[in-house]
Order: sequence, then C-alpha cells, then structure tokens
Amino acid sequence: MNTVRPNWDDLRIFAAIAATGSLTGAATQLRLSQPTVGRRLQALEECLGAALLERTPRGMQLTAKGQALLPLVQQMEQAGDAIDRAAPGLADLPLGTVRIAAGPWNSRFMARRLPELQAALPGIEIELFNEMSFANLARREADIAIRNRRPNEGRVAVRRLPEPAYAVFGARAYVDENPAALTEERYQRCSWIGFDDSYQTSASLVWLRSKLGRWPHVRCSHSTTIHDALVGGAGLAIIPCFAGAEEPSLVRLTPPLSDLESQGLWMAVHEDLRHQPRVRLVADNVAALFERHRAELRPEGSSA
Repeated sequence: MNTVRPNWDDLRIFAAIAATGSLTGAATQLRLSQPTVGRRLQALEECLGAALLERTPRGMQLTAKGQALLPLVQQMEQAGDAIDRAAPGLADLPLGTVRIAAGPWNSRFMARRLPELQAALPGIEIELFNEMSFANLARREADIAIRNRRPNEGRVAVRRLPEPAYAVFGARAYVDENPAALTEERYQRCSWIGFDDSYQTSASLVWLRSKLGRWPHVRCSHSTTIHDALVGGAGLAIIPCFAGAEEPSLVRLTPPLSDLESQGLWMAVHEDLRHQPRVRLVADNVAALFERHRAELRPEGSSA
C-alpha cells in the first residue's frame, strides 16, 4: 500500500487541467510552464498509482479514477480559500498598554474622542496623560508623544498632525454684560484669564500680555482651570477653537489667531517602538483621529 501522500500543489495542477482541458490552459492559469505542469501531473499519478487524465481529440479528459478524485480536490480548494479569507482574523491581535503624552489641550481633544480610538483598538489599553514638559521617549516615559514643535532629539520618528487653532472666547452672559468684548476695546475694558508666570513662555500668554500691557487679571496654573473660569464668566480667554465650540455657553469673539500659529503639531515615536504592532496601530489611529476632526481643529479662517 502506498503511504506517500500526494502533494497539494500537484492536486491543484490536476484540478486546473481538468477545468481547462489542457496542459497549456492549466499552465497559463497557474503561471507555470507547460513542461512543469506535465511533470507534476505525472508525479501525482505515480504517487496514487492511477491514471487520472487521458489525452483525447477533445483535450485532456478525466478517467474514472480522475472523476472520483476531482470532487475531493475541489473540496480541498474551497477549504483552502476559506482559510485564506479567515487568516486576517486569526492573527494575534496587538494587546497591551500604550502610553500617550500630550499637552493639556491636546489631551482634552483626545479624551473627548476616546470612544473613536477604543473602537479601532480592541485589546489595547490607552494611558493618556497630561504633560506640559516633553516626555522623554528614550526613557520610556511615554510610547507616543504629541508635541507643539518638531522633536529634534534622539532617534524618533515624527508625523505632522493638524494643529489646533486658537481664538478669543467669552461666556455668553459675560459678553452680554460687557459689550466691549465684541470690539477691539476688549483688551483694555474686559477682564482676562490666562496662565500664571510658571508658563511665561507660553505663546498665548506672551501674545496676551503684549495686547494687555500687563498680566491677565485671573491667572491659572492649568488650562482646565482657565476653561472653567471662562465658562464661569470671570472674563475672556484664549483657548483652542475646538474647546470653545464644545461648550454651548461660550462665544467666539475673534477669528482664529494666526499670530499664535506655532511650529506645528507633531506626533513622535521612538524608533525602537515604531514597528511594535500595538504602538504602530495606536499611532496610526491617533493620526487618523486628528485628520478626521481637522475642520474642528482648524475652523474656517485658520491659516493652512
């Protein structure tokens, strides 16, 4: 009894000859040479100890043994196709935790849209932390960092993201009580909320101080506090357009401020991590998230 199993590729060649009716047709379909197809058919017949096809004036025809074998081979082909279709879903899903460091406003932007990220990242846990100073990627303080200037240190891969535009906002009740908020006199006649001196190099604070000629009336150590004071009606403030649009009680009083355009918004990943499946997947989806919401980040009137 022959215990050698037939080669699957030889069975495929046999099925192709039966389907096309010729060695030439099978060779074309399988992108093989005709002599190769002939040799593989011969090897299969020798393995099985039976003639499967015979030459006739009408082309290659199945023998009785070939007719019995063909349905089994076709079932194998169908099973193989099913496995190919299922293969992507059978691959191990990227699992684990990915740590993302971003400044206050960009952390807020992502936090408000986490369901979008989570839907595309099954099996991955996100750690999103608010980091005003730049996280050190080389020391694994973060896997991904969102920064408002292009990183130039160490071995990092960078990708540019749509940068949030900023504008002057005020609570609707405050603006109603202070009509000057609607004019350029707002800088002299209205109360202002901004960062304290621990952020004296912040672009928004530098710009605001140049307009006011003084420190803001209300000074805060965190953007969340600025936002809360703004909603509470303590004065006017400069915040990202997307953050203002999310709060119905706020009114945007200026177009996006081109003077506050920075050096861009950048996503950075250490070179040693960029090809790690879960990090790459999260980075791709974070970039896609910012791109999907470009119109919110950069509303009409923003520079390119």
